[in-house]
Amino acid sequence: MKFILTIGLLLLVTQSQAQFFKKLSEKAEKAAERTVERRVEKKSEEKTDESIDKVFEKKKKKEKKTKGNNSQTEETNSKTTAKKTTITSAKDFIAGTKIIATENFNQDAIGDFPVNWNTNSSGEVITFSDSNEKWLQLSDKGNYTPINFSKLPENCTFEVDIYTTENFSFYSSGLSIAFVSSQKKTDYTQWGDFKSGKEGVIVSLHPQGAGSRKIGVSGFKVITNHALAIENNVDLKSFNNDKNTAKVQFWRQKKRLRMYVNGEKIWDLPNAFQDVTYNSIVFYLHTYGNPEDKYYISNLKLAEAGADTRHKLIETGTFTTNEILFDTNKSSIKNSSKTVLSDLGNALQENPTIKIKITGHTDSDGKETDNQKLSTQRAESVKNYLSSNFGIEKSRMLTEGKGEANPIASNDTEDGKKQNRRVEFTVIK
Repeated sequence: MKFILTIGLLLLVTQSQAQFFKKLSEKAEKAAERTVERRVEKKSEEKTDESIDKVFEKKKKKEKKTKGNNSQTEETNSKTTAKKTTITSAKDFIAGTKIIATENFNQDAIGDFPVNWNTNSSGEVITFSDSNEKWLQLSDKGNYTPINFSKLPENCTFEVDIYTTENFSFYSSGLSIAFVSSQKKTDYTQWGDFKSGKEGVIVSLHPQGAGSRKIGVSGFKVITNHALAIENNVDLKSFNNDKNTAKVQFWRQKKRLRMYVNGEKIWDLPNAFQDVTYNSIVFYLHTYGNPEDKYYISNLKLAEAGADTRHKLIETGTFTTNEILFDTNKSSIKNSSKTVLSDLGNALQENPTIKIKITGHTDSDGKETDNQKLSTQRAESVKNYLSSNFGIEKSRMLTEGKGEANPIASNDTEDGKKQNRRVEFTVIK
């Protein structure tokens, strides 16, 4: 009986093991199938990814090529547009040739206030370690005026070099330069940020505007009869905390004032000066936000400039000058004529629709026929100069010579002959 039971148990165990191994085998097969499937999927994915990458790579290359073509097209269009929209601007400052006054503080001792200046404050002449050039260091508050700069002709230029300490504070004072009408020696003290004299044109500079250290600020005010007539402010890129040295140049032509900073034209005010006599230049400051912030000035120069060529030619239609000089009995233009010719060239650039007639005249010395020929040649030389140096189309300029036929003064004196040797410019309607 026991033997039968034992055999039965063994059969049950054997069947169970068989079933177990069968199931295990089935699981192994399924696992192997899944492994194969995963490998196939992985390979498929890799192939798919590779294919997709190739597609995208081709697309990128195509886009890059297209973009490159577009860039070239855009660049071409840009060049074409730039060519179509080229702007011609007269920015060149032309200094006066007849010096009225200069100041470089060479006559002053280091540490002293300069002898040819007045102030209601303080200041001292200094030098920097890397140069022997002298500068006037302005105090933190006050007015300063050069005594010898007491004549401001209707056509003149004024130049000054300005330097500031580094990292100038936005809250520190700006430097104001005022061209004013003074009656008494102490009138220069009337000018300030919160007060003014009777008549003045004021321009200010500050190396730190609101925000970037690369942006300064400049402003102007016109004061007439003690009242503010007009004012404005602009950003200043040519003088700032990163560029804290500036050559400042002013050009007065009757009522017009132009100001340049390091060659950049900042202001061009056609009606800045009023019908009064301007005879003083005043520098002034108010209280600094930081006492370490300082202004230094040097190399001042005031010079008488040529006549207001632009006004006379463009606004009145005619301009006559004997400042265009030629070699004796020749039509070659002397270098000393460049100032007035530059002004004329700039005027014609700024007014591209204007056509002019250039007429040459001589005195009565020599043969009449020779003078007639010479005057024509000189008018032609002026035309060629304006065309070569300023790009003025020759079709805009007619020439003629009058010789000695139309004198405006007596040919019996040297001064009269000088007046007769002239060139006339007339706007053609």
